[in-house]
Amino acid sequence: MANQTNRQRIFFIYPPSPIMNREDRCQQPTSKTIIIPPLVPIDMMILSAIAKKRGYETKFKDYSLKQETVYDFLRDLREYKPDFLVINVASTTLQNDLSILQSARDMLEDTVVIVKGAVFNFNSYALLQQYPEIDIALRGEIEPAFDEIIQYEDFKLIDGITYQIDNKIISTPDRKLSENLDYLPIPDRDLIDNNIYIRPDTRKPQTIIKVSKGCPNHCFFCLATPLNGSSVRYRSIELIIEEIEECINKYNIRDFIFWSDLFNANKLWVQKLMRAIMDKGLKINFSANTRADTIDSETLELMKKAGCNLISMGIESGSQNILDKIGKKISLGQIKNAVNLITKAGIQVYAYYVIGLPWETKETIEETFKFAKELNTDFATFYTATALLGTKFYEYIKTNRLGEISYESPYVFPSVKSYSLTSQEIFEYNKKLNREYYLRLRYILKMINKINSWTKLKTYYTTFLKLLKKS
Repeated sequence: MANQTNRQRIFFIYPPSPIMNREDRCQQPTSKTIIIPPLVPIDMMILSAIAKKRGYETKFKDYSLKQETVYDFLRDLREYKPDFLVINVASTTLQNDLSILQSARDMLEDTVVIVKGAVFNFNSYALLQQYPEIDIALRGEIEPAFDEIIQYEDFKLIDGITYQIDNKIISTPDRKLSENLDYLPIPDRDLIDNNIYIRPDTRKPQTIIKVSKGCPNHCFFCLATPLNGSSVRYRSIELIIEEIEECINKYNIRDFIFWSDLFNANKLWVQKLMRAIMDKGLKINFSANTRADTIDSETLELMKKAGCNLISMGIESGSQNILDKIGKKISLGQIKNAVNLITKAGIQVYAYYVIGLPWETKETIEETFKFAKELNTDFATFYTATALLGTKFYEYIKTNRLGEISYESPYVFPSVKSYSLTSQEIFEYNKKLNREYYLRLRYILKMINKINSWTKLKTYYTTFLKLLKKS
């Protein structure tokens, strides 16, 4: 453990790895997808805001997005000499992410190394054994634990961490989840160049506003419930409005992703937020997520009036049997109805599908693609099933011996085979479905009718060329 006196500087990093959106629940690679852009490092921006309130100087660098290497990291470490180094570690790139610590071992003597990431919630003790360069791993609700780490000397009094001291590894009790999320400060947007993170269709700056945490549904392959609990917890509407106003007035940002595990969980809360946005006269655009069974026309109408331009929805499969197997508790009929309601409200739909779950067959994949074409949503991405530590999917693979879990190319190449298909067969289907969905004449004509600016025309044309190259 480094000397903790006179600490001044904190260096937050996304390590030299594949370009990913590293928010713990959604560890999506963006380099191999067609239309999903890199998102702002909202986790590090929140931690930076906490640190600055405590008098620290902070710096952030995303080495993957800048396509820089471990040598660039070592140079920055030598020049910046941080008192704390905070690394976001993705489950699928864990070894690559942490290898930089071994390279920097001799330079970290006076630096407290903190790691965060979903994987540490389930395997922190073993990982600290494997990587002695790590001083502290954050678990659970990381923000209050981080706040206490940078204030106090006695780490054994801080819940929700695993730390090394005097060659011993100590795990403190899990931290109780906070019912009120107003402990989250407004993120430090001075930490980054906000103009790098843009909305794909308009090329305007886009940022994330965290509005809630938690999901009661605990889907088969999702980390939302294990990480954030089954109760949906909210930030106050007043604080959300304050953050939106700061983004507009200070950073000239009017495009937002309202980040939550399930945005439409509470109809009355959503309606109250929408009315607050309109009452303040805030001219914004935003996207949010939903389940098919939490949608209603009244709320959608308010969302549209308040500036909602897109709703994303995890459809997962066009096979009712697979939806039932994964405990989705949603019918294909409910999905159709939800897409129709959203479209009727004048809001675009982004559909997410997953192929390669244990019960997947050629027939169920064809059902999924047929269903996707029938829905004809504005955007769609077909992922391959990726089993992250902490999910029911991961445990199912281990219990049923479906093979060694691979993260060779997460969400593109499947973690394991299904009972009926090889990993390679699932991978080939993934490439085919993502390509053929967007190259359909019906889809092309639909999107041509939506072009209303030169920027959007250029974006769609560039995307179309990418798809042709993948053909």
